[in-house]
Amino acid sequence: METPVQTSASGSAELMPGAFIAVQDIDDPCVWESASRPWELLASPLGGGPFRNRKQALVTPNWLLYRESFLGSLHVQGMSPPGMLGFTVPIRLGGGSHYWGAALPEQGMPATLPGALDARIDAGQDHVIVLVRLDWMREQLAPLTASAIERCALKRVLPTVPRERRILGIWLRHILDRVHADARLLAYPSAVDALECDLLEGLLRTLCLAVPGPSVEGARRRRRGFDLAIEYMRAADLGSLCAPALCAEIGVSQRTLEYAFQERLGTSPMEFIRRLRMHAARRALLAAQPGGATVTEIAMTLGFYQLGRFAAEYRTIFGELPSATLTRRRLYTGASLLV
Repeated sequence: METPVQTSASGSAELMPGAFIAVQDIDDPCVWESASRPWELLASPLGGGPFRNRKQALVTPNWLLYRESFLGSLHVQGMSPPGMLGFTVPIRLGGGSHYWGAALPEQGMPATLPGALDARIDAGQDHVIVLVRLDWMREQLAPLTASAIERCALKRVLPTVPRERRILGIWLRHILDRVHADARLLAYPSAVDALECDLLEGLLRTLCLAVPGPSVEGARRRRRGFDLAIEYMRAADLGSLCAPALCAEIGVSQRTLEYAFQERLGTSPMEFIRRLRMHAARRALLAAQPGGATVTEIAMTLGFYQLGRFAAEYRTIFGELPSATLTRRRLYTGASLLV
């Protein structure tokens, strides 16, 4: 039996408090119960077959997500984590899996607020479990949006369509693989903040929540929301800025701000924030001194935790890789010092 392994970022960088990755491979259900904290679970193997659970986890201050698979069938009862919203993103489900006595809904994801859990996990099941702190989510979202999500969770289903659910599962698996391949981003608070905001954005893109259309919102409200957003962005920390938190700060719905930015700039608020970050990264690269910040440090500080994607987008916008900008600038600065 292999015991759970917790992993930190490589090198000497100190991790952001509450952020780490872990890998588990467990063949005893009682050990699995203990290793499943913050859930409080009782596991009963079904069918007499062997038990085995494999898990790949990522923990940040406000999120916990992990991909896990089961070799045999299992009946799970217990209590979901206090203060957290939890939901399951299925990857591969057996026909006998059910939650609270009901089969997986075709138009949704099983979800729970703090309370009881009762699930039958079929042999061969593969899924991603996601937990998010409710107080953080409420701070990030407009009140109507947060309330709509919690109302759905009270009914134990977050509404979505199969295609969007599948896209979310693929994306979450990519995030887990990316961080496990290089956990250095967990040492950068801005990168962790950006990751958490992206997770929230990904959830909102997936859900089918009832929201008002542009005719209901009104042109005056959209104009006011846009002006407030721009003013807030001027003084905000770009590395940790995200659209849900922006909406909560200025008091408008996300749909209102989406319409406002499309009308004024032809883009979404998050894409505009990403552009601001990208141009800030270029200014930082151009201002870097010999022996100073690296491309990784600059990117992570501004919330770019997927370095390959950052480099590709940077090259598309500026016509060169960020490393080329940094090298050219440092060579130029070094030559100037010799004059």
